[in-house]
Amino acid sequence: MSASVPEPGSASPPGGGGRIVVTGLPVAPGLAVGTPVFHDETDIDIPVLALSADDVSGEQRRLATAIRMAKKQLADVEQNIEREVGRRDARIFSVQGLLLDDPAFRKAIRERIATRLVNAEVAVRDAVAAWSDRLKGMGNEADRDPVADLRDVGRQLLRILAGRPGRAAASAVEKAGADGSKVILVTRELLPSDTATMDRRRLAAIVTASGGAASHAAILARGLGIPAVTDVDVSSLPACGGPWIIDGGQGRVILNPQPEDLDQAVRQSQHYHDLREELAARASGLVRTKDGVAVEIMLNVENFDSVHPEMMSGLRGVGLFRTEFLFMERRTFPSEQEQYEYYVEALSQVGDAEITFRTIDVGGDKPLSYFSLPTEPNPVLGWRGLRLSLQWPDMFYTQIRALLRASAHGRVRILLPMVTMVEEFRRARTMIAQIQSDMQVHGVPFDEDVPVGAMVEVPAAALAARDLGEEADFLSLGTNDLSQYALAVDRNNARVASLYQPLHPGMIRLIKTAIDGAALANSQLSVCGEMAGDPDSVLLLLGLGGRSLSMSPYHLPLVRRLISAITLEEAREVAVQMLELRSTTEIRAELRGHVLRLVPELSSLLAPI
Repeated sequence: MSASVPEPGSASPPGGGGRIVVTGLPVAPGLAVGTPVFHDETDIDIPVLALSADDVSGEQRRLATAIRMAKKQLADVEQNIEREVGRRDARIFSVQGLLLDDPAFRKAIRERIATRLVNAEVAVRDAVAAWSDRLKGMGNEADRDPVADLRDVGRQLLRILAGRPGRAAASAVEKAGADGSKVILVTRELLPSDTATMDRRRLAAIVTASGGAASHAAILARGLGIPAVTDVDVSSLPACGGPWIIDGGQGRVILNPQPEDLDQAVRQSQHYHDLREELAARASGLVRTKDGVAVEIMLNVENFDSVHPEMMSGLRGVGLFRTEFLFMERRTFPSEQEQYEYYVEALSQVGDAEITFRTIDVGGDKPLSYFSLPTEPNPVLGWRGLRLSLQWPDMFYTQIRALLRASAHGRVRILLPMVTMVEEFRRARTMIAQIQSDMQVHGVPFDEDVPVGAMVEVPAAALAARDLGEEADFLSLGTNDLSQYALAVDRNNARVASLYQPLHPGMIRLIKTAIDGAALANSQLSVCGEMAGDPDSVLLLLGLGGRSLSMSPYHLPLVRRLISAITLEEAREVAVQMLELRSTTEIRAELRGHVLRLVPELSSLLAPI
């Protein structure tokens, strides 16, 4: 028999052997076949100890050690995810790291230890519960993410304090798939750290009771290519041995499938993976639109761990190399020689291609543990990027010398972040010229024609792109920070996350102004923010006049396929339509409709909007 569940999560499937279809909420596209493994995260046994006043300092030290270890674990996970799918998805763990650094959160735990004379485990449990209740009470749908982050951070601290490192959900998947079979993880909730540490060779799909399409775990599942369905009453699902079919695009869980269901699912799943492999195989060489217009594709990287050598074939190079990661992975400032060797090694990875090295961009949401920045009411609006470099010239001089020395070994471009005014760029360029003169006097070899460009990520700079373009050798449009500043939305603040909409009508007009201004200045402009790797946004960017895109290696195949399947005139027509719309929701829906009309085979690869 066949049972269809009309309402998400309301299933109460019978225990018989008939075909059962349970409908949930689609959160990550793709089709998968696998054996279900039910996992319910067991609570960590928390000892409840009565402390004396003399015990408090020792318990505070235990807490401080656990926080340091948790931050190190988060940093490791963040780097792994960034290598796989890019900075956008990895930022989830930056947010959790910031929570661990939050003075109010840490104070809440410490005060519980000191005033209530309880051990660190109890203090962490109670502080997380109190903060979670406070966020839940706000009634904002976006608050599901910060609550999940709190639980995730709390769980990590408790595991460390209890001497239980590791991931229970990941272990369940590894154990169930030890024989090489594909596993479908069925659980009440999956937190970001669980998703990030799964063995993707064994994990076929995820089914959860809660989470939502905007949850961090769902975002990671989409980025990692793991089909996922949520809003399913997992407690009512029979613990049958499978196989099950998971349709992440339609939000369906099929139990006890018939042989013809399995045959069709295996074919469609194989088609899905073959299509991704085929697109990846085509990811080299210059890409042209259907009517022959060349569009430049480059990569955003901070190292080459996730970049296959063949990806560089035919590409001009790396459009954004984030040098701050060299600084963030250390405990002290790297010396000029260390930086020089690091940049030369990077150049050796790209052969004759070029690398655009962005100078250190710390401050705001990217602090250095060994560099004490002043406390600021609005850090992202304060001392960061080029502002910091100009006021801390020793650090800037050291990095510029290292980059110039490296330019003798490959094609180097220098990109200055967070440029607000022409005067800032002129001052930085004067400093660079002084360093070049000193190197010439001392006979230090370097490329005297190294281009120096400016990031356009401040709305005022976008509006004045023509002026900045006449001063700089090239421009790079950073849509992430540009969106943040134009929309007055902290993109790391989950309370206002729903307002962070790069496809806002005002943002589209601002981007058009920047592209038009660069064209009037005859200055090359490349888009290097997250919009450059989103197929829906790429269609719009091409129509607005964008001809150079730099993105995470993960997004390269899909973007290339889109560009090669459309004409420039089609993209222009779409852009004209989008400029006339007033609603972000309408713009997103219309763009997705155009993409699927022009390139229907991408339907199974794109995340739901």
